[in-house]
Amino acid sequence: MKISISILLLFFLTCQKDDVFYDTPIDETGIVGEWLLKETYISPGGETDWKDVAEGHMYLFRSDGSFQKTATATTPGQTGDYEINENELILYVNNDTAKDTLGFNANFNDVKTILTLSPTYPNMCIEGCYYRYKKQ
Repeated sequence: MKISISILLLFFLTCQKDDVFYDTPIDETGIVGEWLLKETYISPGGETDWKDVAEGHMYLFRSDGSFQKTATATTPGQTGDYEINENELILYVNNDTAKDTLGFNANFNDVKTILTLSPTYPNMCIEGCYYRYKKQ
């Protein structure tokens, strides 16, 4: 009986691996580089799972504090500056007249190859939404 419970527990923990929400704080050196959107976790009001993204946009974060977001068929490209304040990534997006500010809760996985972002302002997901990027 103990063996069956141990096997069942091991199986359960292995299956949950993809649903992990990482909690390694972001930092100025780890974020530098190219990050490709690979998965989304967006709840329409109930339970959800991570969904693969076929053709995601890419962020390029430079060491001088600037960033560039590539355009895709569904999202426009962007340029601007960024800053990190604890676990928050703040983007100052260039537009025609001023800069728009976008805030995200941000965390790495333990080896800093996965970046998870969740919008905090100006739009916040009440039901929960997360975007998972992989370092290129």
